[in-house]
Amino acid sequence: MIIADIAVVPLRPYKGEDEMYKVVDACIEIIQNSGLKYEIGAMSTTVEGEFDEVFEIIKTVHKLPFELGCERVITTIRIDEKFGGLTINDKLKNHRQV
Repeated sequence: MIIADIAVVPLRPYKGEDEMYKVVDACIEIIQNSGLKYEIGAMSTTVEGEFDEVFEIIKTVHKLPFELGCERVITTIRIDEKFGGLTINDKLKNHRQV
């Protein structure tokens, strides 16, 4: 089990933020429909799952903006993997109230 922090930034051609956020929302919808555990943050989305499942989601959300007419996409990912597995709850256990 790994967790990945994913931020997709669609670039060009856009007339404004509303258009850009429609693409971001479509990427989030892919993650929501993946069946994997996830948490949406202000600047990225964290996904939890098996290595291959998470990397398949990363590939899908990176390519989606091109299908929606985008000419350039910057996707930033951070992967956290621990021998024996790691979950979002493990990572945040000291920062969440029960």
